[in-house]
Amino acid sequence: MDSPSVVDARGSWSTRVLALSGAALCFVLAAVWSLWSAWHLPSWDRQMDLHVYIGAVRAVGNGVPLYQYVAENGDPFTYPPFALVAFRPLGWVSEPVARVVWLAATLVAVVSIAAALTARRGIAGRRRQVALTLVAAAVLLVSAPIQSNLRFGQVSVFLVVLAFVDALDLMPRPVRGVLIGVASAIKLTPLLFVPYLWVTGRRRDAMRAGASFVACTGLAHALWPAASTTFWTDAIFSTSRIGNLAAAGNQSLNGALIRVGVVPPERAAAWLALSALVCAVALVGARQCHREGHPARGVVVVGCATVVASPVSWTHHQVWLVLAGLLLIAGPRKARVAWGVVLLVTMTVSVGGWLPGGFARENVRLLAALAVCTWGLAPLRDRAPATVGLLPGVRLVVRPRTAMAYAGVVAVAAGAVVLLVRESPITVRFETPDRHDEALWGPPTDGCSGYGSVPRADGTAAFVCQSMVDPVGGRQLNFGGGWGGPSGMVTIHGQVGPEVARLVFIPVEGTRALDVPLRPEGPDSGPVRPPKQVPPGTIVSGPIEDRRLPGARGFSIAATNTDHALLLAYGRDGKLIGDGGTKLRTG
Repeated sequence: MDSPSVVDARGSWSTRVLALSGAALCFVLAAVWSLWSAWHLPSWDRQMDLHVYIGAVRAVGNGVPLYQYVAENGDPFTYPPFALVAFRPLGWVSEPVARVVWLAATLVAVVSIAAALTARRGIAGRRRQVALTLVAAAVLLVSAPIQSNLRFGQVSVFLVVLAFVDALDLMPRPVRGVLIGVASAIKLTPLLFVPYLWVTGRRRDAMRAGASFVACTGLAHALWPAASTTFWTDAIFSTSRIGNLAAAGNQSLNGALIRVGVVPPERAAAWLALSALVCAVALVGARQCHREGHPARGVVVVGCATVVASPVSWTHHQVWLVLAGLLLIAGPRKARVAWGVVLLVTMTVSVGGWLPGGFARENVRLLAALAVCTWGLAPLRDRAPATVGLLPGVRLVVRPRTAMAYAGVVAVAAGAVVLLVRESPITVRFETPDRHDEALWGPPTDGCSGYGSVPRADGTAAFVCQSMVDPVGGRQLNFGGGWGGPSGMVTIHGQVGPEVARLVFIPVEGTRALDVPLRPEGPDSGPVRPPKQVPPGTIVSGPIEDRRLPGARGFSIAATNTDHALLLAYGRDGKLIGDGGTKLRTG
C-alpha cells in the first residue's frame, strides 16, 4: 500500500496533467471553431481588410498613388505609409496563400499575447503556466475582438502583440521600446505607450520607442515621399475615408460624440479635451500599477485608454478589454472576479440588446473601457500622493484623489458643453422615380439644367438645352440648392456625368453614407420642354436643340441641414471623382 505522501504526490501530478489536458482541449476546440468560422465566410465578407493590404501593395508597385487606391468594395488604404513596408511581403505570394498564412499568424499572435500575460503573473509551475496560457488564449479566440480580426484579416492583433510584449519589458534590453515605435509607425494609437514608458522610469526605452517611430516614418518618406506628404497633410484628417464613424461598432469617445449629435468643430474640441483627460488619468493609474508590482495591469490600462482616445475603435481594436477581463477574474477579490466575468461576457457576445435604449446600449464597451482606465484595474481613490519625473529636475506631484475630483469636474463640464452644441438628428429625403414632392422640389425636370441662346440674323434666338455636367471640362458633379419653401428643408438639385457610378450624401461628416438615387437626364430620357422664362425682348422660334450629355443623370436631395454635409461622387473603379462638400457648406 502506498504511503499517503506518495498517493498525494501522484494525485497532485494527475490533477495537473488533467488540468493541462483540459486546457489544451479547450484551446484546440476554440482554435478549430475560430479558423473554420473565419474561412467559411462568404467570399465578399472574408478577410476584406487583408484584401485591401494586398491590393495596396500591388497598386503601389504598379505606380498607383497609395491614397488613391480603392478596393473593389470601396475601402481605401487608411494607414500611415510605413504600414506598406510591413505589408510588402504579402505581394510575394498569391492571395489564397496569404489568407492561410495570415490566419495562422493570427493564431500565433493570440497565443503570444496569452503567454505574455501569464509570464508577468508570477505563476508557479511550468504545467500550470502552460495550462493558464492555453485557457487565456481560448478565451481570447472566442472573444468578439479576435473573431473580428480573423473575419477581416486585420493587423490590429499584431500591433497588440508588439506593444504588449515590449511594454511588459519582455524584450532584450538593447531593443526595449523598439517594437512600440514600429507598431506606432504602422498605426498611431500605440504612441500612448511612449509616455507610459517615461512615467514608469524606463526613459531610455521611451527614447528608443520615439527614435524607432521617427526612423520608420522617415524610411517610409524616403520610399514614398508623395504618399507620406499626402498622409500627414491630408489623409490623416479625412474621417470620411474610414467609413461610418457613427456606427455602434466604433466604441471610441469620438464615435460616442458623433452618435449624440455633436458636430464639427465642437466635436473635435470635445474629443481632444476628453481624450487628453482619459489618457492622463490612465497614465497615473498605470504608473501606480507598475509601482505596486502589477505591470500587466498598467499596460492594459494604457491599452484601454488607446481604445477610448482613438478617433475610431472598431471591434478588432478592442483586444485590450478582453485582457482587462482576464486580469480581473484573476482576483483576488470576489467583486473583481465578478466584474471580470461581466466584462468578458460583454466582449464575447452582443449585450446591447439586453440594455435599455439610449446612450448605454450604444456605448457599452466604451463605458467598460472608461471604467478600466479610471477605476477597474488601478483604483486611485485610496492612493497616496505620487511624484512623477517629467524631465531632469522637473517633477510633478500627483494626488490621485484630487486628480480624480478634478477629472470629474472637467468631465461634467465637457458633458454640459456637449449637450449645448449637439444638434437634432438631420432628416434627409431623396427624389426617386416613384416619389416626387412638387411642393418640395418643384416640377419634374427634363434634364435641361441650363438653356443657352444662339442669336439668329432675323433677331430671333435658337435655344440650346444643356446639361449641368461637362465631360470636356472634367466636371462630373454639379448642383445648385435653396430652401424648400414651407418645408424649411434645404433642397439640392444636380447632375452627375457618365463616369459616376455611385453618389453618396453624408449628412454630418463621420456618419453613415447614404446612396443617392439617380434618374436619367440625357437625350434618351424624354423630350425637352420650352423654357418658362426667357430674357426680355427675346423671341423664341424653331425647335430647341438638344445638347444634353448622354449618360447624364439627375438627383434631388432635401435635408434639414447641410452645414456639415458631404456629397461624394465615385467612379467605376471606386475612386473619388467629385466632391461637393465645400459648396454645400457655403451655400
